[in-house]
Amino acid sequence: MKSKKYIGLIMVMAMLMAGCANDDEYVAQDEPVNVELAYAFSSSGSGSLTRQSSVVVTNNESPRLPYELRMIPLVNDMPHLSEFSWDIPVSKDNPKSRFYYSRYCALPVNTNGILAYGSVVDKSNALGVPTKVYNGSLIEHFPASFSTVADLQENTYFELEPIYKSEDYPASPGVPAGVPAEATAIVACMNDIAKTTGWETSNESPLKELFERFTNNGSVLPGSAASVEQWITALITLINPYLDQNNTTSYVNNEEIRDILTNIKATAATQRDIVATYTYPRELSLPDGAAVLQWVGVKKDEETTVKKFVPQLNTTTVANINSVARFTYPSSLYYFINSEIRTSENKVDFADFYQNKDTWNNVLADDNFKDKNPINNVVTPSTKSVVVKNPVQFAVAQLKVKIKAASAKLKDAGNNDVEVGTENFPLRGVIVCDQFAVNYAFSPRAVNQSTVSDDEMFIYDSQVNANYCLTFPNDNQWTEACNTLVLQSHDDKNIHILLEFENNTSNTFQCIDGSIYPHTRFYMIGEVDASHYNTEVSNVDVDNKQRVFTKDYVTTVNLTVSSLAKAYNVPPNLLSNQLEIGVETTPQWEAATPSTIRLE
Repeated sequence: MKSKKYIGLIMVMAMLMAGCANDDEYVAQDEPVNVELAYAFSSSGSGSLTRQSSVVVTNNESPRLPYELRMIPLVNDMPHLSEFSWDIPVSKDNPKSRFYYSRYCALPVNTNGILAYGSVVDKSNALGVPTKVYNGSLIEHFPASFSTVADLQENTYFELEPIYKSEDYPASPGVPAGVPAEATAIVACMNDIAKTTGWETSNESPLKELFERFTNNGSVLPGSAASVEQWITALITLINPYLDQNNTTSYVNNEEIRDILTNIKATAATQRDIVATYTYPRELSLPDGAAVLQWVGVKKDEETTVKKFVPQLNTTTVANINSVARFTYPSSLYYFINSEIRTSENKVDFADFYQNKDTWNNVLADDNFKDKNPINNVVTPSTKSVVVKNPVQFAVAQLKVKIKAASAKLKDAGNNDVEVGTENFPLRGVIVCDQFAVNYAFSPRAVNQSTVSDDEMFIYDSQVNANYCLTFPNDNQWTEACNTLVLQSHDDKNIHILLEFENNTSNTFQCIDGSIYPHTRFYMIGEVDASHYNTEVSNVDVDNKQRVFTKDYVTTVNLTVSSLAKAYNVPPNLLSNQLEIGVETTPQWEAATPSTIRLE
């Protein structure tokens, strides 16, 4: 924020509605003063970069505002216990200047600053999708009580809301606690196939080889309904030649083995039809890559261990996957300001006052509020009018993602050409990693670097450009594919971004961890180098740090997909330093100039 004097002051918890009275009588020193208070919102081009391209951030081509803005008075640089809040009076707004005011708000004597914050949630749910998926969600944490400034600084913070919460899934018949029912149902279908009589324990060919391939030799498998359906289809495709007498190269003469294969195929076809009725994990608003299953040993009793498919929801020492609980909704749109005030002993009619003021600076330059003597810019018993010096600004950052293919054909992991086309690979979502909780002023909280990964979350934004497919454009230009609200990132910390595509073809191609089957989703990983970002911009106070995301700023990242060889079925553990990303980044960054990244 621009105010140097009050940086580091504390935001307190939500306030009670203020008592208001039309009373111009003298007010005692220990009583609140009823004043008219005015404030403004930072508009596009006056201290922040444009956000006009995101429907969640804008409304009717102007930035959306909170339904309610809460303000906390600061008395002698300390938050005051007599808090107040009110709804923004939208009918008293000067649309050109974005000025707002409230009549007769109770401010304590000696108030010399204001903390303000407000969350924007679209209650209309215009797109017909779950509200948090569309608007995002930011969880507020305020202390129930406090006795010192340090208490508030330590205990007031904001964090992204996880999409999956284990407590939302109580135990039910056949479903363990914390496991979504469809996840259990899908692995039950897989286990029915694996447990077909005569297959699991056979050392005969081709039963042994087919079983090892079906169970992936104990390695993790994509666990989404779409991926499992295609995995079962692949098994049936592998079995068919062994049952076709006309295919003498694969046909099995052993009648017993042929009967087992016939039973496996029949069971697989039945279970595939069941899996096709599920949508896990999409019905939970999670990315397909968050769903993982694995063939592992499970204790049946104290002495017996049996192998079966189980859903893997957490990162373990043997499973190089991501905890489902780390995936969050995007941030909701949020406003915050920490500002000085200016006062006047004149009762200002703001409705008339604003007619001749086309900028907030002109308001501050008026004789009523000129900063003639800063020490007098405090509320006294004779104060009639107050303005908040700095405009209220965005408390979160925005990521704009633009994408293109490097050529019309891309190589897969098997060095085969894959046609990009115009409809083959639609974008289904964007995952933004390296997100951490922020403090009362929406800056990243100080964390113990040895445990920093414990707080790391991954935003999953499925509200992407529905018409975007990976293409090789004739004009060689990137296409805007996604606008995501994110929290300010840590200084000097690189950010990983994943693109979720769907194979909308009838062909399978090879990837880094197996095969991408038709109608399944796959992931490309890119890394944004924080050292390429210099957020020093004229007229904006952002402390000149090297970071990828800065509150009240837009970060544009251009992604070029030049190969499919490093595509993933299941994103590996994103907390690891051993990610296959193959990235090239533009060595310089300037305000409003995109950073160029290549995904290989």
